[in-house]
Amino acid sequence: MTLYGIPPAGMRRFLAPDTGREHARVIVDAAYAWWLSNRGGTGDLAIAVGTVGALALSAPSRVDGPDYGPLLIPLNDEELADALRASWNSLWAYDPVRADAARLLHEWLAEPSEDDIRGLGDYARILVRAGLLEYCSDVSRCESEDLLGLLVQRMRGYSQRQATGEFFTPSIAAANVGEIALGTRLEPGALFLEPCAGTGTMARAAAATLRSQGLDPAQYHWWLNDLAPLNSACCAVNAQLWRLGRAVTVSCGNALRDPRELEEPTRQRAERAIAKQARRPLLYRTRTRSPRWPF
Repeated sequence: MTLYGIPPAGMRRFLAPDTGREHARVIVDAAYAWWLSNRGGTGDLAIAVGTVGALALSAPSRVDGPDYGPLLIPLNDEELADALRASWNSLWAYDPVRADAARLLHEWLAEPSEDDIRGLGDYARILVRAGLLEYCSDVSRCESEDLLGLLVQRMRGYSQRQATGEFFTPSIAAANVGEIALGTRLEPGALFLEPCAGTGTMARAAAATLRSQGLDPAQYHWWLNDLAPLNSACCAVNAQLWRLGRAVTVSCGNALRDPRELEEPTRQRAERAIAKQARRPLLYRTRTRSPRWPF
């Protein structure tokens, strides 16, 4: 039985790849292939990754949560853009500081051109059919791979990454480092500082290791920084997907000299975001009712 062209969520979970890493690659392969074929290349990276991020944030917070797939499948381009705004509005309501840190992934939605939203309805259908919602609703599956990081790497391509000298840590290597680094049990409240976080895969590995030890990553403090604005924005979304909790700081700057130089500008940006949210409860005007997804 299918509804709006897709089987129910339970069946989609049953048909999903066995592991989270395989599943993430299926999603990224589908996203990359569609974008390359329908948008004429790998430009508009913030739109391609931001759409995945917004849909990921709108996934149910539990494996047995409601099935939003049939709600997304019928949407046309304009309706899908409106649904994306609603997803970012939810993050803005939950944590304006993190939503502001992710702004590169969503600021294009304020006044998108026809070309910006061209084909986004089809893009979302590809992602839903690839199991994006089921992947993100299962934290053990979601934290096994850095989905946004994989997509960024694929979209940039080897030559572009070679030109910038930017190569992310493979998930398996990150997992091994996480297990070694956390061989000694850390007390809740400890700080995990990643000055060159990329899109956050080392934090992902650390969080997975903590959970394997019976600990809750939300009981720790996390500071994720990267020099590239897009990577930093992905960190803000990943912190939600990996359930790192409220004590998360995301910054963008050069931390190689002295990470403490980032503290004051990061604090000021956070204060501005909180003050802005008090004046502006909704980040974007939307016709779609903004759900308060439980993170």
